[in-house]
Amino acid sequence: MNNKTQFIFMSEGLFEHLTETEAYIFSFVAYFACDVSKGRTFKRTTASLCKNLGYSSNTVRCAIESLIKKSFIVKVTPPARERKNLKYNYIEEVSHHLKIGSHEYAVKFSDWLSIMLEQLRKGTSKEFYKSNTAEVSFFKVYVSALQARSNKENWKRNQSRHLHKALALHGYLFNRGYWSEKHYNSYFSRSVSFLSAVFQWSPNTIRRLINTLKSLGLIKYKIDDRRILFNKVYMVEKLRQGYMKLVSRLSPVYNENTSPRSDSKLTTPMLKRPGPNASPEEHAVFLAQMKASRRV
Repeated sequence: MNNKTQFIFMSEGLFEHLTETEAYIFSFVAYFACDVSKGRTFKRTTASLCKNLGYSSNTVRCAIESLIKKSFIVKVTPPARERKNLKYNYIEEVSHHLKIGSHEYAVKFSDWLSIMLEQLRKGTSKEFYKSNTAEVSFFKVYVSALQARSNKENWKRNQSRHLHKALALHGYLFNRGYWSEKHYNSYFSRSVSFLSAVFQWSPNTIRRLINTLKSLGLIKYKIDDRRILFNKVYMVEKLRQGYMKLVSRLSPVYNENTSPRSDSKLTTPMLKRPGPNASPEEHAVFLAQMKASRRV
C-alpha cells in the first residue's frame, strides 16, 4: 500500500510570492493546515516532506524557515501530552507543527483550498462554483512522479530543481489541457512571455522546461507565430529518470503541406535596412518584410 501523497494543489498566484521550492512546501503544508478536522495544524516530520516531495532534508528546513520569514506559515507549540506510547510520542516531538501565517495571499490560498476540498467531499462543487466565483484557481501537481521508489534511487546529475519546475509547469498545462478538451478544443495556446509572467521564471527557463517535457514524451506542441499551441498534455507517472540535456530553443513543428523538401535548397532573401534618412513608410515596409520572414 502506497501511503505517500499523490498530488498537491498549486495556484498561478503562488509564484508571485514564492520560489518553486517554497511553493511545493507551502502547498503541501496548506493541504493539512486548512483542514478543520486536523485542527488546522500541519504535523509532519522533515523525513515525511522529503519522501513526498522529493527534496533533501536541508532543502526542506531552509524552505520552512524562509516561509516563516515571509509570514506564509507560523510555528506553533504542540500541547503537552502524557507519555503513553514512546514511539508515537517521539514522532510527535520531532514533527513540525505549523499553521497558515498572516500573509494576505497565504490566507486567501488556504481559505479557498479549504472551500474547494469541502465542496469536493460533499460532491457539490459544480453547483457551488456556478453561483460563486473562485478567487484562487488551483491545479494539481503530481508529486508522485518525483518520489523515489527505493532509498538507493538518487537524483541524476543534480537535476532536482529543474525537474521540480518542470512538474509544476506540467501540472498547469495538464489542467489547461483538461479544460480545453472538455470544451471540445483541439489545442490551447500560451506564449513564452505569458508563462514566464505566471511562474516568475525567465523565458529561457520556460523554453528549457517545455523542451524537457517534450523530450520526456509528456507534451506535444507546435509553434504558431509567437504562441505555443499545445495539442496534447499527457499524465505524468515518473520524472526521476532525468533528462539528457537542457535546450533553450523551441523547435517549430511544420505541417506536411508546409514542411520543406529535403532535396530543395532554401534561399533566404537579403533584406536591406533603410538608411538613417529614410522615411517612416520605408521603415514600415522593412518591418513588414522582417515579420514576413519571421526574423522578429
